[in-house]
Parts: sequence; structure tokens; C-alpha cells
Amino acid sequence: MKNFFRTAVLVVLSFHLATAQDIRIGVKGSLNLTNIPKFTVVETLGQDFKYMATGGAALFAEIPLDQNFTFRPEVAYNRRGGKIDRLNMGSGTVGTIIGGLTNARLNIDYIDVPLLLQYRFSPGAESSAYLVAGPSVGFKVGSSMSNNFLGLIKPKYNLDLNYKDVDFGGVVGIGYQTPVRGRVKGFVEATYRHSFTNAIDDLGILKVDSKTSNFGFSAGLSMPVGK
Repeated sequence: MKNFFRTAVLVVLSFHLATAQDIRIGVKGSLNLTNIPKFTVVETLGQDFKYMATGGAALFAEIPLDQNFTFRPEVAYNRRGGKIDRLNMGSGTVGTIIGGLTNARLNIDYIDVPLLLQYRFSPGAESSAYLVAGPSVGFKVGSSMSNNFLGLIKPKYNLDLNYKDVDFGGVVGIGYQTPVRGRVKGFVEATYRHSFTNAIDDLGILKVDSKTSNFGFSAGLSMPVGK
């Protein structure tokens, strides 16, 4: 892991020295729809997770490589997980009623470091659509389970599910960038992130499938450095 960060820093510094006049920095906020589509622990209980909405935020840099391509490293906070709309409380009438009025959310918080390559379709124009793609590594900084009963009782608690500390994944997306004022540019973006590794380690003899899936919808601003 130390070698990963050392390499990333050297890459950023080398591009900084070569293209310092064109580097931009920016910030964005995101609405994420996140899920664990096949979560073994939940499936064994006869239930499945659904997508839930969460928020996220990121700082990033745009480092031009040529007219079309830009290297875009980010540092972001994101929450991943999933929700259960109806809890399985048994087959009886009381269990069915209570279960139908109760939901649950599994929340896993990460500091993500995506290393994205951005391709602009119209490099000579001030406004342009673009594509982004690249690897992403996430570092777990927190986790919790929460329930909601009739919107009145909302307990939140820690549930030790043998979470992994590091989450490797990939990101692809499309966006549109345009000037908003002076040298400041604004953009909107839609991305999809999928984990290559499980968020939760195996629980004894139970093999756990827990790869996360995340759709992100973002808006943000960027400005040039040193201008």
C-alpha cells in the first residue's frame, strides 16, 4: 500500500512539473445510489438489499496530458451499503405487520482515492462532454446499522460483520463541463463504481459475497492553479 501511494504521488508531481500552468483543482458533491446486489448474509435470511440514497463529496485535480486526455486524481468521502424495506419478522400476522413497518440500512463509510483518466470530446471548445474511467481504492473509516420503525424509532448501532479495511474497484462515467464565471468551470457527471473485492470477509465457514455497486450523480466546480 505504501508503494501505491508513493507511485501516485510521484505521478502527480511529475505532471505538475510538466504542466503546472494548466492544472486545475476542484470540488464536487454527489448523490449516490448504492447497493450490495448479492449479499450472502442477507440472502440466507430470505431477503435481499435494495439501492439506497446517500451523499458524498470530493476534492480533485485536473492534470492535462494532451489536448484530449486529462489525469484526474480525487480524494472523496462516500457511503456504501444497502437497505431492506421490509424485515423478515416471521410468518405470523404480528411478525408480518411489524416487519412491513420496519426497514434496515447497512452503512459503510469510505475515503476513496479514484485515479481517473478523462477524455474530452471537444478539446478546443470551452464547453465539452467527456468520459472518465479508472481504478479506485477505498479505505473504510466507519460502519453502522440503522433501523426505522414508522419514522418514529430510529436506532443506530454498530454491527461487527468482519468488514475489510480496503476496497478495490473501478469507475466509469460521462459528464459535461462548461465555463460558469471567468476561469471557473462547472460540470455535471454520472458515474458507476463497482467493487472488485468483497466489503465483508468470510464469516467462519460462511463464504460471503458482498461486492458493492454504486451509481453517482455529481455537480461541481474547478478553477486553475496559480492564475
